[in-house]
Amino acid sequence: MFRKLFFVLVLSLTLTSAANAELVGWWKFDETSGETAFDASGNGNDGTLNDSAQWEPAGKLGGALKLDGTPGYLQIPHSDELKLINQGDFTITMWFRQDVVTGIANLLQQTDANGTGRTLLLADSANGIRAYLGGTSTLSEVIEEAGIWYHVAMVVTEEGATDTIHFYINGEASGTPAAVGSEDCEGDYLIGTNKGLDGRWMDGLVDDFRLYNHALSEVEVLAAMEGSGGGYPYASAPDPADGVLLEATWANVSWRAGDSAVSHDVYLSDNYDDVNDGVGDSFQGNQAGTSLVVGFPGFPLPGGLIPGTSYYWRIDEVNDADPNSPWKGDVWSFTVPPKETYDPSPADGITNVLQDVTLNWTAGFGAKLHGVYFGDNLDDVNNAAGALPQMDATFTPTTLELEKTYYWRVDEFDGAETHKGDVWSFTTVPDVAVTNPNLTLWWTLDEGEGITAVDWSGHGNHGAIAGAAQWADGYQGTALTFGEDVYVEAAGYDGVTGTAARTCCAWIRTTTANRNIMSWGQNVAGQKWRMRADGTGGLRAEVNGGYHYGVTNIADGRWHHVAVTFEDDGSPDVLDTLLYVDGRLDATSASLDEPIDTAAGPVRIGESPWHNAPFLDQIDDARIYDKVLTPEEIQQVMLGNTKLAGSPVPDRTALVDIRDISSLSWSAGDAAVSHDVYFGTDRDAVAGADNSSPEFQGNQAGTSLSLAALVEYGGGDYYWRIDEIEADGTVIAGTIWQFTVPDYLIVEDFESYNDIEEDQPGSNRIYLTWIDGYGTTTNGSQAGNLDVPFMSQGHSGAQAMPLLYNNAGKISEATRTLTSKKDWTEQGVTKLVIWFSGASDNVADRMFVALGNAIVYHPDDAATQDGGWNEWVIDLQEFASQGTDLTNVGSITLGFGTRGAPVPTGGTGTVHFDDIVLVRPIQEEPSAN
Repeated sequence: MFRKLFFVLVLSLTLTSAANAELVGWWKFDETSGETAFDASGNGNDGTLNDSAQWEPAGKLGGALKLDGTPGYLQIPHSDELKLINQGDFTITMWFRQDVVTGIANLLQQTDANGTGRTLLLADSANGIRAYLGGTSTLSEVIEEAGIWYHVAMVVTEEGATDTIHFYINGEASGTPAAVGSEDCEGDYLIGTNKGLDGRWMDGLVDDFRLYNHALSEVEVLAAMEGSGGGYPYASAPDPADGVLLEATWANVSWRAGDSAVSHDVYLSDNYDDVNDGVGDSFQGNQAGTSLVVGFPGFPLPGGLIPGTSYYWRIDEVNDADPNSPWKGDVWSFTVPPKETYDPSPADGITNVLQDVTLNWTAGFGAKLHGVYFGDNLDDVNNAAGALPQMDATFTPTTLELEKTYYWRVDEFDGAETHKGDVWSFTTVPDVAVTNPNLTLWWTLDEGEGITAVDWSGHGNHGAIAGAAQWADGYQGTALTFGEDVYVEAAGYDGVTGTAARTCCAWIRTTTANRNIMSWGQNVAGQKWRMRADGTGGLRAEVNGGYHYGVTNIADGRWHHVAVTFEDDGSPDVLDTLLYVDGRLDATSASLDEPIDTAAGPVRIGESPWHNAPFLDQIDDARIYDKVLTPEEIQQVMLGNTKLAGSPVPDRTALVDIRDISSLSWSAGDAAVSHDVYFGTDRDAVAGADNSSPEFQGNQAGTSLSLAALVEYGGGDYYWRIDEIEADGTVIAGTIWQFTVPDYLIVEDFESYNDIEEDQPGSNRIYLTWIDGYGTTTNGSQAGNLDVPFMSQGHSGAQAMPLLYNNAGKISEATRTLTSKKDWTEQGVTKLVIWFSGASDNVADRMFVALGNAIVYHPDDAATQDGGWNEWVIDLQEFASQGTDLTNVGSITLGFGTRGAPVPTGGTGTVHFDDIVLVRPIQEEPSAN
């Protein structure tokens, strides 16, 4: 929850191998004077400061290049060593930090001879860190924050005219790989500017800029990020590449030598542990060369590589003159595929397969022809012979029945021998009766596996799941986790069209605004129908040219039920839509009129076909009705399967202070006479538990369970499940619920506040709890924004409190009175931690926290100007020494200025606060979440 994050972004394009693996340019920016940025690679390609660019002594790795958002940049002249694009593999890395994040800022640009830019890297406050190459922009999933250092690496491999771009954050893939055209440019490198576009000046710091003429491995990127010099001692660039399929019975394996290597210890075997540990027959000797033939007489594995076998290999780099030698390498692998067919689609044993399925498989090694056997009897398919051979590795069965299991087998002929395949099976989608003619689509998403969302409306509008969707625990049962290029599409259903009445609804859970939930139609004025989260987090109904969105934040990480209704009032337009969040009619935040005439177009949830705004996180229980549901009907839909246990306390995915978790409780399913309770710290164990498992807490009639001795401070994630037992013995398996007990006590996490009108049920506006100075003449504070949304983006969760201050002749403070959890000595806590985020354009003034009359000022009087999220740790003894009874704390105050001594020239600005917690002394930073 509280770790300071840094990001590694690796951008990999598909381009030919570099002849020499060298660091061809390295600018450390450790200079403190002058206008020259010296090239530490030794190639003499020094850069020059221009305009407002200057040196900053406190960078990420020593000094840094400082850019202030006005015209100013570093220019590195073109040279032969720096001609990288279209010359083979290359890598670009740098550290950067933005002090102000607005719009687009150029990190690195290369210009051609006439000054036209080929932008390589830029930071986009709306879309994240991205690359622009070959006329195509490729996004990462990183939305940069002010005051945070990011390490960026762009790794390029060239294969013909196609470039494939990949991003990595902290060494892990981020964003979706995208193929783009290559770009040919021989101009200067510019840091901090796009000379072709005004207003894209970088405001912040850049450090440790490097150019390599080869593709760094993931490990090499991490080494560069840590500031290692040009030398890399480990073997890299394995060939065959790590994890590939190798269709051969012998290979010439090779690698790139580590920069200090004199010789190489080679390990190779079909046993991973032997290779990793360097034992058994895995050691193949020490050699000077960087390649080795295997699977050939007179060489290792002389009998040949065996089909269907995975091989593991490792290279340790040796230099007896270096005390760090040997440098143990990673274990790489390659697999020789089997001669039999493998990787069937649909997967073996899968259910809910669509009736128009086409069977696919991966051909066996060396296969020339395929013989396909298909039927509904296992023995017949297993024993069949004499199939008509075919060349294509696909097969389309004739018409399939609903809810029936089919079997299939593919034999491979390699020109000399037939290799009998395994018998695979699948089951088609169920036969569902129509029970509500107005319910035209109902994806419960309770399948928990497979690539089909069954339509339980009975209308047969089953959804095909596209992309790398992941099944997850849902609001009820399971849900789908969406991401880039992930969606569910009913290809044969075009939604409710024209001006016909409709309701679309779903359960969602996300922390990301401006994302698509459900859509159909065409992207033409008035002809699109789209339900999504607005950029403000509000629920939004949208047609091309018009929109209507509400005030309630649905992107706060909690489960929300969202519904949009539409009914033609005689002049049908988007303003006729009604927005419901959690069963309540939501107030309008903003709207723009546009007539509605929805065109036919496949229904989707997740990513729409038009806007590159894929939903992130979970969607559950998506429905479409061809009528307008009443508020009461929407509330009934929200209940879902009423035979399931519901209303869990703690709530789904809750973060719970140990002081608030003494028991579990739930509501009984409609027909339940008793409840089987399962509880534990292993999600899969709880999901798979039965009455003989240690997670089973017993069968009981009541709907609560004491957690005495089952949870502890800092216990982390806990999981539980309630199975409902009906009178006839039927067991209704429950949803997996989860909560987290962190290693700190929560004073305030700001997650419970909302924008609901004060006179409406559930209203909890921030300024009603944190009492500010709004409307007074002596207190210049304002808790929350003046208009909705009142809250701002949080540090670890969805929300933080913006606290505005105006100290002209007054001080500014907001106070929360504590009505419970007033003992600040429980669990051995000794420190108060507050996270805050200021801004460079704030006018500096003192910042303080007070417990009653005991006050502690921040040690930096200019802390209000610190961008990004900053941790403030205060020893509770500082309050106790001023007379505070830490066992009975009555209130906490956040403020600015000097109490009792306002000045006419006091500061103004806004600081955001989040995650106010109490920690034990052994912790330097709380680590939960």
